[in-house]
Amino acid sequence: MTQSFQILQHLLSGGSLTPLDSLNLFGVLALSQRIGELKRQGFPIKTEIVEVPSHKRVARYSYDFDAEKFPYG
Repeated sequence: MTQSFQILQHLLSGGSLTPLDSLNLFGVLALSQRIGELKRQGFPIKTEIVEVPSHKRVARYSYDFDAEKFPYG
């Protein structure tokens, strides 16, 4: 199972991911690269900038189920 597929399954289940989440859950260091691959394949993934407890701002990714371009429907 590829990293991108693992990430996609997680997002399709309603989960969201930050870079630290992806490292802890899947061992993925380059989350933004995997998200870019999924977006280029047409999956509507939204990006939200959030502040983590260390006061740093990071990207949090989730599947945009409200997007017009839904590849499974």
